[in-house]
Amino acid sequence: MNKPTNAKGMPGKTASLLIRYRVILSLLGLVVLVASVPFSNRLQLDRSIAAMFAQRDPTLVDYKTLQDSFGGNAVAMLVYRDPDLMSRAGLQRSEAIASRVIEIEGVDGILSPSTLNAAIEKIRPGNFFSSASDTPGFIRKNDVVARGIERLFSGYTHSDDHALAAVVAMLSPQHPRETIESLQEIASTLPDHFAAIAEPGLVVGEPVLIHDGFDLIERDGRKLTTVTLILLSIVVLVTLLDLRFVALTGLVVVWSIVVTEATLVLLDLNQSLVSTIMPAIITVIAVAAVLHLGAKFQDARAKGHGRTDAVGRALSLLIVPILWTCLTDAAGFAALGFSRILPVRQFGAMIAIASIAVFVAIVLFASVIMMLPEWSFGDVLHRLQRRMTRSVRRRCTLVASAFVSNRRGAIALALVLLCLSVVGTWRAKPETSFLNNFRSDSAIVKAYDQVERDFGGGGVWDVLLPAPEVLSRDYLKQVRSLEQSLRRIDSDGAKLTKVLSMADAEYVIGLTPILKFAPAELRMSGMRSTMPQFVDALLNAADTSPRRLRIMIRSHEQLPAEAKTRLIAEVERTVREHTTSEAWRNALGAEPTSQPKVTGYYVMMSRLVSQLVGDQWRCLALAGVLVWLLLWVATRSIGLSLAALLPNLLPAFVVLATVGWIGGKINMGAAMIAAVSIGLSIDGSVHLLAIYRRYRSHGHSPEQAVTHAAGNVGVPILLATCALVFGFSILSTSEFIPTATFGTLVAATLLLGTLVNLTLLPACIAVVDRGKSR
Repeated sequence: MNKPTNAKGMPGKTASLLIRYRVILSLLGLVVLVASVPFSNRLQLDRSIAAMFAQRDPTLVDYKTLQDSFGGNAVAMLVYRDPDLMSRAGLQRSEAIASRVIEIEGVDGILSPSTLNAAIEKIRPGNFFSSASDTPGFIRKNDVVARGIERLFSGYTHSDDHALAAVVAMLSPQHPRETIESLQEIASTLPDHFAAIAEPGLVVGEPVLIHDGFDLIERDGRKLTTVTLILLSIVVLVTLLDLRFVALTGLVVVWSIVVTEATLVLLDLNQSLVSTIMPAIITVIAVAAVLHLGAKFQDARAKGHGRTDAVGRALSLLIVPILWTCLTDAAGFAALGFSRILPVRQFGAMIAIASIAVFVAIVLFASVIMMLPEWSFGDVLHRLQRRMTRSVRRRCTLVASAFVSNRRGAIALALVLLCLSVVGTWRAKPETSFLNNFRSDSAIVKAYDQVERDFGGGGVWDVLLPAPEVLSRDYLKQVRSLEQSLRRIDSDGAKLTKVLSMADAEYVIGLTPILKFAPAELRMSGMRSTMPQFVDALLNAADTSPRRLRIMIRSHEQLPAEAKTRLIAEVERTVREHTTSEAWRNALGAEPTSQPKVTGYYVMMSRLVSQLVGDQWRCLALAGVLVWLLLWVATRSIGLSLAALLPNLLPAFVVLATVGWIGGKINMGAAMIAAVSIGLSIDGSVHLLAIYRRYRSHGHSPEQAVTHAAGNVGVPILLATCALVFGFSILSTSEFIPTATFGTLVAATLLLGTLVNLTLLPACIAVVDRGKSR
């Protein structure tokens, strides 16, 4: 085997070894691939809300307390229109629907107009109450208990005007995804089963939002991966006109995805809300490496070098830059490990592993694929391709030369733009409503609009209170007093639309003459026998330690982020003040064994994006430091590493600032852009710096070296960017707005990153490197 003529130094020796042992390396890679497939197939997508937070996060700790005490807060509502609801026939329809719902796997209990009517019938039997025994207990206008329960549950099981009914399904914390799908199927087929119901029902609730959101994310991830791989394969084919490099692209992408997924399983990591785009990111990193390899290989072939020598030249010149590119990619994404949001941390770890996997795949398969017989097209196309390449290279060199000639002005303008962008980024507000992650014309948003209008809001959350072993009248009176304080909250127009607890239900039952003087615990026991799931959801048993009482509260889901944050803070302040009062401590009768907590889906989703937004600055800072350190090691120059930092920070700030200046909100998709953008845009910087240093080592001046370097990397970077921008722009059509935002902002960041790498980066290098030779 002939050695490449340019093999000198460690890269040249490495290239020779890769060529010599290419068959062994490729077989080893295939063995690893086959061994990884069974593990890769076991990778799961964790759909639970708890998977969004770290185990010790106070928000998750409070939510787990709710789960441990009351089985969680997973409540879904099947809402349907029945104009004859408050009749015997209407309540029978309610009972029939409820009986279908309770049979669904994952549904622990239900509450509906029919279950309330059954409870009233047990408490106030019709033949004792009046002669009109055929009148349902729910609508006995002269029955104070019936009226009280009807008003108490208005907005939960029925609307104020009795035109809408709801079957409230209390779901187990670990309910399968089929639970929501079964509820949606029942809702959609109601008109087929009941002639009096003319329209399909609606299914709403935070578990439904999470379910639909994950479905859309999975679909978008598959679409992005497919589109990106196809587009970039076309780019590789059009750019290089050689099917070997298309095959190499596919093999590197598949190997990296499978091995990364297998590694995640071995590390006991799951896919989560943000990690379904991982294959697309892997494709981006892999294609960039293959394009650079292919371009350098064809340059060597065009200069008359044989196939073996051309492979050796390409590998010896690019194996180190590709290594540093993958390491800096890994560093940029690993910075997401500084986030407080668990899926973001896991996403960073996944892409960091994937970046290293791409480099390993290049080492294993590049030499054997490139050494295969030519799979290229005719000479005419090759001449056309080379002519286009020379034209683009010449224009990239001219543009870089113009910026180098005016480098001080270009850098000053960039710094001003960076400062303005930082200010603009601060103006952007977080999007705390999970419902606003869906487009306004989607079915789930339309369903929520009706619930917001007719059921008093779709935001469900809770207050957990310590309770004594024996509930006294004074304690329940204090709970009702707290509820009145909660109902009076008005935070600049943001209010609680419903406040309900067992204290309210106990008060209504106490209006019955026969139970008026009975102990509170006795009345509770009576309610537990008539509505066991409802009572268990609001008050745990007397022998439970610590005993807790739950206040269920509702508010509008579609509140502005600032209003929602203020409302949560006001509820927390009201609860804190009330439970530290002397009257509360006296009613409790002893030192509390637990602290009051304000928790639930509403609170968790509100804090999730707020934490993401706060984390993005720390992750961006860490990504910048890690990438700078790696560039310093790679270039062995503080100046060159600093020169590359500004062009890679600027795109993220400009894109986020644009969101802020136009009044947009930072959602989950936008909040990760800062650190992710560095990982995606660093490729061009690493390769430009590598070529620049090679030119400098040959005695070229800084200006000549940097302009020629920009021309060399311009073609593969521009072609890859065009395909990536189009591929990620496909996500802008997603119904899940964070995915659409992520795709749009990544496309914009990649485009801007490519432009600054070919313009601002040469100017920065020319300023910091004034030496005559290197």
